[in-house]
Amino acid sequence: MKINNSEYGGFVVSKNINSGFPIRYSFREKSSIPQLNGWNLYSIVDDDDYINNAENFTILSAESIFEISPIILEFFDAPYGTDICWLYEEGVHTGFYDIISEKEVTLSEILRNTRI
Repeated sequence: MKINNSEYGGFVVSKNINSGFPIRYSFREKSSIPQLNGWNLYSIVDDDDYINNAENFTILSAESIFEISPIILEFFDAPYGTDICWLYEEGVHTGFYDIISEKEVTLSEILRNTRI
C-alpha cells in the first residue's frame, strides 16, 4: 500500500513500540505543532516513569506506523479526545476498550465518537 505521509502528519510513539512491544494505549489530543497529528502511542510495558521522559519517544510517519500496526490508519480520523486501550488475548490483538466510556468498542464506534 502506498501511503502519502504528508496527508497524516507525525505520530508520537514510545520507543518500546519501535523495539517490538505491542501497543497498549493510543490517544489523540490537539497538537500545538502543525506537523503532528495528535496521535500518541504507548507500549504495553510503558510505566509512569517511562512516559514522563520525553527521550523515550520518537516521531514516526504514517508509513512507519502502517508497518507496525496497519489498523491505526483505519481509525486515524477519530476525533481529538479519543482515548483507547488495546486488548490482547495470548499476545494477539483482539479489540479496543474506550477508557472514557469504560466499555469495549468497535472501529466504527471509535470513528463515531464525538468527544472533543
